[in-house]
Amino acid sequence: MCRHQRMSERIESPPSGEPASLTAMRSRFRSSYEERCCFREDAALAELLAREASPVLEALFTAFVPGDGPRATHEAYALSTLLARTLGLAGATPTAVLALAEALCEALVVAGVPVDPTLARALAIVTLEGYCAARDERSQKTLRQAAAATQRAIKLGPHCIAIYLSGSHEEADLAPILENFSRRLLREDAHACLLDVAQLDAEHEEIARLVAQLCATAASLGVRTFVVGASLRLRARLAAWLALGDRLQHVDDIEHAQAQALSAAGLEVRPRARWTALRFWDPRHASGR
Repeated sequence: MCRHQRMSERIESPPSGEPASLTAMRSRFRSSYEERCCFREDAALAELLAREASPVLEALFTAFVPGDGPRATHEAYALSTLLARTLGLAGATPTAVLALAEALCEALVVAGVPVDPTLARALAIVTLEGYCAARDERSQKTLRQAAAATQRAIKLGPHCIAIYLSGSHEEADLAPILENFSRRLLREDAHACLLDVAQLDAEHEEIARLVAQLCATAASLGVRTFVVGASLRLRARLAAWLALGDRLQHVDDIEHAQAQALSAAGLEVRPRARWTALRFWDPRHASGR
């Protein structure tokens, strides 16, 4: 059966004015979408779309079925946009959104709603808009997560960890990274931590609270944290939220922060000719240095 024949099919509506069967509309919507998809990955999303399509199909039918009643076209278009967002967030190709718009048209035809070129074009536009917006959000989320993953925690020496935070992040992206750093402090049996926030955008309260939570967790593990590069605002917030005593200290520069963190971990840096030796300092043997 050709496409134009399918588009011309009609099902008689019951006296109530409702679609003969919402199930029939959803079934036609799903089969049409699968037929029009160019890629298997896009066609595999048919079941997901069919589950979410019922309110969209019902709203479209109510808005465009022949009659003199009020038309909720704005709601119908808005729901169509949301349905197309599902494709964008799932990573479907652009051809899938074209298949979606045409599948909606065929489902309406099955219910006895005449689909003229104006309606078909409008559905194509609103679904494409929703798809593009969702793809943009998905791309931004991927980039944000990649940026958050660049934060680093390195081992300066036995029982001493350095954490370097930088960039501007969303709370949801940075939180799991800092949680992993907290767990690493526990695994490494850290005694001291150098926390460099000089390049971190911590002006937003949510990010500042994540930094405070990291410091509090470190203190609960018995770790002394030496913070370098904190702005005056961040310092004030940490002072207001935390009462950690000497387990949280602010240091003006990275060199002194590193020296203090190593010292707190029982380590010292001793110059030797052209290289620097990192040795564990034992007070019992101090006289023999």
